[in-house]
Amino acid sequence: MEQQQFSLEDYIRMAEQGNPDAKYILATKYRNGEGVEMDKAKAAQLYRELADNGDSDAQYDLAFMLDNGEGIEMDRTESEKYFRLSADQGDSDACLCYGGILFERGEYADAEHYFMTSAMKGDVKAEYNLGLLYMGEYLGQPDVDKAFEWFESAADKGFSYAQSMMGSIYLERKDMAKAEEYFRYAAEQGEPTAQYNLGALGLSNQIKMDEHEAIEWLTKAAANGMEPAYQILMQLNAQN
Repeated sequence: MEQQQFSLEDYIRMAEQGNPDAKYILATKYRNGEGVEMDKAKAAQLYRELADNGDSDAQYDLAFMLDNGEGIEMDRTESEKYFRLSADQGDSDACLCYGGILFERGEYADAEHYFMTSAMKGDVKAEYNLGLLYMGEYLGQPDVDKAFEWFESAADKGFSYAQSMMGSIYLERKDMAKAEEYFRYAAEQGEPTAQYNLGALGLSNQIKMDEHEAIEWLTKAAANGMEPAYQILMQLNAQN
């Protein structure tokens, strides 16, 4: 349904007649205050009507609102219910969210299933989460090769946390050129761990970098909450 073809009154009329597309568009307008006074409760009501009829997009949107208390009362039990309903229909965002819930609960094998569903659709956060699952002992012995593949996929799509992790993997492998490459990608996006590692490597002459640039990266990392970077800067200041 092309939104541009209809007025607000048209959407209201069609929604009242039970048109699901119009109902979803109207819900989103109420949620965001687009051409109508914002009404989160009304949006949630419309999403719920659609969600209970199996609409996966509405299930996800309602779950998100319930999970965050977005204009309605927070209800984590209900939000989990709708995240799962949407995830079980293959919604990528819902799979990511529901996988996260399962991960926090320690249900790692089930979390892997939902992260995998999302990752196979190209979601970089899901790819990164799979990397974390395989890098750790969540599913038994770590599988570094699998972890590397998923981190690399997310990193190559520009996800800064995955780029930082790739830098750490290459650093452990003593491939300083690759480590610097990935740390720099992540650091330039503001990822604090990469900023710290880049500055620390430069300051210790493990990569080619002048002291001024190294201190700049450490300063950025410290400003982003990296305590080790702050400690190095304090030590440098005390020496001067």
